[in-house]
Amino acid sequence: MTYANVDDKARICLTKEMVDRYGKRFVVVPAKDEIILIPVPDDPIKALQEEGRKIPKGLTIADLKKLVRERAKRDALEGLGRAR
Repeated sequence: MTYANVDDKARICLTKEMVDRYGKRFVVVPAKDEIILIPVPDDPIKALQEEGRKIPKGLTIADLKKLVRERAKRDALEGLGRAR
């Protein structure tokens, strides 16, 4: 786990390693008891193309929707376990 500090001007200071890995731009998502930082890619179109290449060939839209639902359910259950 890595900790970040907030300075006197309310700026969050990340480690160099985190900046190197995730970049310098984030979307800040307020949640119930936490904030979530989502990295913003320098080139969003290129990032989407790279993600698209990871999708197995030959899947139908129905297959993709099923995979997304299963992943969302798994992530939600993991989030609930973390919140307890």
